[in-house]
Amino acid sequence: MTSKAGDCWVVYSPNESAIGDSAGFWSNEFGWVPFDQATCFSAEETGSLQLPISTGGDARFVPCQEAQRHHG
Repeated sequence: MTSKAGDCWVVYSPNESAIGDSAGFWSNEFGWVPFDQATCFSAEETGSLQLPISTGGDARFVPCQEAQRHHG
């Protein structure tokens, strides 16, 4: 992940995490992955990008620092 910590958002899906052995974060390259492989998005991108398809449609953008605290 590269970007300023304050301007880094990741896509998280609790359902994908539950069924994918904690692989509930989105990577543009690999799909659903563990936190350390997640794609970092800017705050601006969160307002314009579509979320990936997730089990139960629960994918959402979360601040990288919050995600790291709980999953990193």
